[in-house]
Amino acid sequence: MQRTLVPKRGVGIRLLGPSWRAARDKLLDMVREDYQLITIIGRAGTGKTTLLLSLEGAVNGLFMYADMTEVRDRDLSAIVSTAFADNIDVIKDIQEKLKKSGIKGLLKAFAKAGLDEVVESARLKPMETLALLNNAVEYLGIGPLIIGIDEGLLSQDDPRAVDFINAIHAFRNNMQVLSSTKIIITLLPDVVNLISKIDTPLFDVLKLGALTLPDYVTKEDLKEVVQEYGLGPSEAGKIEALGPLTMRQLICLMNTKMDAIKCGIDTAGEITIE
Repeated sequence: MQRTLVPKRGVGIRLLGPSWRAARDKLLDMVREDYQLITIIGRAGTGKTTLLLSLEGAVNGLFMYADMTEVRDRDLSAIVSTAFADNIDVIKDIQEKLKKSGIKGLLKAFAKAGLDEVVESARLKPMETLALLNNAVEYLGIGPLIIGIDEGLLSQDDPRAVDFINAIHAFRNNMQVLSSTKIIITLLPDVVNLISKIDTPLFDVLKLGALTLPDYVTKEDLKEVVQEYGLGPSEAGKIEALGPLTMRQLICLMNTKMDAIKCGIDTAGEITIE
């Protein structure tokens, strides 16, 4: 059920709820400014993935989304190679533009490399390959390069946590080399808490570009969502009576004809639209 509620890329996501549009406005401001390492922090179901995907087509630059959900590892190699593999059409387009520009040197070699070679290079030499992509975007004048890393860790107890934190630290240490690149990472609050404990310098950097999503929808958010789905005041009242809801739970109710059980909402009985 949860995966069916996660939006897909390239479908023209419309961000519902004034609280979430305000969050996106703040995120876009960070992208436009000099923030190179940005975090979207929120509990499960608060809409981190939706917010991240809503940047596609909304930012002035090149947006690449990396979904780490099904990826086995969480080290720098896995993250960068996933970003390249998940955006292979973007890489191919950049290569074609580089070829037409008559570029020489390392970027010429990058342009001529096969797509499988590029992904393999991203796996074996992640930071060097990412730096090449950064330089290509800068050379072509299509930057900034914005890489969204989603579902990096599902819990602070994940045994891959140290690898993931080290990968983020590597991005932090190479910001000068990646001058036209911005990294946006979705994080759970407990993962942020873990970072604060084991890597204070990284935490100090992350909190400068941190955006925290609301835990629950407001009355204004609820009103807009029920109107978008064509429900009336009666149904809105029933939903409000359920108590605080995450955005995922609210959208789930809309898509399941208000089946609270399927949406994981603790209630005495099932609520259905009359």
